[in-house]
Amino acid sequence: MARAVAVSVSVSISIFKSRELNLGQERCHTTTETGRSLQVSACSTHVSFKSRLQPSSFQIRGDLKGVEQHSWEKLICNCCWPPSGFFTALSEGASSRGHRLSKRLKRYAKYEDGPVLGWQWTPSSVRDTEVDEENEGISKVEKADDDQDASRDQVRQEQFNRFAMAMALDDDGMAEQVMRELGSPVKMSEMRKQVDGVTQLEEQLQELYVEVNRMIEERDEDTARALIEANYESLIEQCEAGGQGVEHAAMLDILAQLRLTLGDFVEAEELLIQIRKILEKVGINSLHPLVDGIRDHVGGMYTALGKPEEGLPFYLSSLDIQEEVLGQNSPLLVKTLLGLATTYTDLDENQRATETYQRVLAILERSRGSSDEALALPLSHLGHSLLEEGRVDEAELSMLRALRIVEKAFGSWDGRVGVATCALGRTKAARGEVSEAVALYRKGLQIMDGCGKFLDDDPTMETVRTDLAELLNMLEKNDEAEELWEENLRVKEQTLGPNDPKLVVHLQNLATAYAAVQKYEKCEPLLWRSLKLVSTHLGPNAPQISIPLACLATALHHLGKQSEAEPLARQAQHIREAAFGPDSLIVGEACNCLASILHSMGRNEEALTLMFRVLAIQEKELGPDSPEIGLTLEFLIMLLQDLGRTSDIRPLVERIQKLLRSQSQLGEVN
Repeated sequence: MARAVAVSVSVSISIFKSRELNLGQERCHTTTETGRSLQVSACSTHVSFKSRLQPSSFQIRGDLKGVEQHSWEKLICNCCWPPSGFFTALSEGASSRGHRLSKRLKRYAKYEDGPVLGWQWTPSSVRDTEVDEENEGISKVEKADDDQDASRDQVRQEQFNRFAMAMALDDDGMAEQVMRELGSPVKMSEMRKQVDGVTQLEEQLQELYVEVNRMIEERDEDTARALIEANYESLIEQCEAGGQGVEHAAMLDILAQLRLTLGDFVEAEELLIQIRKILEKVGINSLHPLVDGIRDHVGGMYTALGKPEEGLPFYLSSLDIQEEVLGQNSPLLVKTLLGLATTYTDLDENQRATETYQRVLAILERSRGSSDEALALPLSHLGHSLLEEGRVDEAELSMLRALRIVEKAFGSWDGRVGVATCALGRTKAARGEVSEAVALYRKGLQIMDGCGKFLDDDPTMETVRTDLAELLNMLEKNDEAEELWEENLRVKEQTLGPNDPKLVVHLQNLATAYAAVQKYEKCEPLLWRSLKLVSTHLGPNAPQISIPLACLATALHHLGKQSEAEPLARQAQHIREAAFGPDSLIVGEACNCLASILHSMGRNEEALTLMFRVLAIQEKELGPDSPEIGLTLEFLIMLLQDLGRTSDIRPLVERIQKLLRSQSQLGEVN
């Protein structure tokens, strides 16, 4: 038995002897953006590593995976303690090809803030103060220079300084007078008692957090879960005895974050529901030193769980509390604003995300100057957000500025410079300047390889290799691209072993690269392996299985193995019909795949029926004048010719000619 750790409000839990368990860092991939049907090309799309920055006090990696999002791997996330002072901001996938559907930002951030407990353990009304080393404990505040609010901020500055002076001199009368002026009359004796209690709770929670994360690092998940569960049970006993205050919500907050660390997403969400109930009961009290921090964390966790619409109100209420006390321009707002911007991004509210990042930059520039290294991260995120809005020129300026800041701060061969160089490469790709983008990605990858701060299996490296490989495929430099796809798979196999379901996306990416140069004999074993892993992991009828089924059917079709390909293609079609309805675009993709196989087998009537169904689906979902319909019309014409139904061809030819004229006119306008 190991030593006991005091946690919760007044709980002592025994920590059991650790046992070694395999705990691979799980990564998450997505093949679609929220609200759109999944498009499956002839052999699968390259799917880049997906992650999102959580600017709250913990880091979540991964996207929600659910049937309603047509994705094919459950949410995996990893809450971690980041190394201090290391900035990274990953670029979005550089490819501009239409089949690249996901718009979520791929970003990783490693903060200097330290551990998960990011709360300020002093009353909110005075938390903007810090010790002035030259004045023996007399405090000062970081000053906002907004001209419109200068007078109000000056008054607030003076009030905070007077409060700090009173605290330093133990003058309770002066402190209480300032609190009354701030609109928050309190007795200092009560405030001191509250602060002391909160400080003790902070120490207990931090000890629990450290202990559980140590167990996770040592791959002792069972003991970590036992410790979390024991603390939870003790907390519930206290709540049932009538103790439901903010401190209990704080404990649940930590337990929820630890559940996320372990990948226990259902349990984490149940804890979030309990936190919400407590917060609703206690209300919003801007004086309580925990309330805004808890709301920040709840917002971040909901966003990490793929429910940004539920996280948004918590970020907004936390921001309201802080603005009421600190004003509009305090640097202490930055962390919450970054979380809010991420949530806006996940809600596809890119304009609001952009405005929020711009506000962050304005605050940091006022407090730290225009070239401080702290600007690099929000500048990079702003660049990604601007790209989502199609504002490429502004995005490039933002990315370039971030690159120059990190180069000046850390030197030309620092890993942060490599990441920022790749981010700039993304803007070049968005312009269609693919060769320039490749050059920047190569340079960035070289810097990252040489800096010694990135392991081969670092998700940052994985993403950069993925983006560069896609760009190289676009330039038809397929041999170099294949090396990168193979490296991604090799690293994952080395880390996770040969039978982990998280290998699926890498197997399919490599198979897609081989298919692009018609190396179908190399595709087949990869896709069989992919199908087996998905089937074992999710079951034989899961919607996600339709992707490797369709890809494998396509590869077998090109290898002339039509009798093997047909049942796989039919299975993919039936699974998608059951999951997404008969008129979904993703069902149309499956019908198209099956029709191609049937045509190769000489069963043109069946193929024709399927392709008319594909045409109807596309007309309904995309509109009758969509350019994508052109390929369907060409296939229909070929089938009608083979069947000798020449009289039915003319209307289809006229539609193709109309589409071509429309595209030509659109090109002239642009």
